[in-house]
Amino acid sequence: MKTITVFLFLVSAHSFASIVGVTTHPLNDEARVLSAEMTGYMSQRNEMGAGVRYTQEFKGNLLDVSAAGGQDSRGMILGAGVDFEVQREDINQPRISVKPYAKQISFEGESATLIGAAPTLRKGIATMGKEIFPYFSLPNGIRLESESQEFVFYSSLTFGASMVLPDSQERLVFSLEANKNLGASSDSIGALISWVWK
Repeated sequence: MKTITVFLFLVSAHSFASIVGVTTHPLNDEARVLSAEMTGYMSQRNEMGAGVRYTQEFKGNLLDVSAAGGQDSRGMILGAGVDFEVQREDINQPRISVKPYAKQISFEGESATLIGAAPTLRKGIATMGKEIFPYFSLPNGIRLESESQEFVFYSSLTFGASMVLPDSQERLVFSLEANKNLGASSDSIGALISWVWK
């Protein structure tokens, strides 16, 4: 576990709050999920953030709505996305999905709108009698700065993993997610605890 934490710290990155979250974890049909999220930002300022996320399965896809905030330079962040499954996971192949999303963020007193898509690859593995679901994603899109009215293309790498907590009867899921912005120095790592119910 210590090695995984150090690895995620080294590859961590931008998004102000996670984009993928619990949407890659295998959920029951008609599942509803409420998640609490803590985020550490490792850029020129070391700041913390927190948020809540609601996820619901509908017609085989996962709707995801989130709200978060952070210290000092980071204001309110509102976001929504839908995870569409392109290929179902089985023993020989990973799950492939695409998650279009939109976010409204406030950073250092300026607001911006992010619109993009996150193609994601997930493959469950069994280790020490537990199943872990690591995933890799490449969120990218356009960021519209409200003050300058400029469009900026952005892209980031996301690494993460989720697993059911022991003795939780499939009700509690723990996720770690690290994001690396490919064009800036704003890096973050997040941890989510998700409560699953029908």
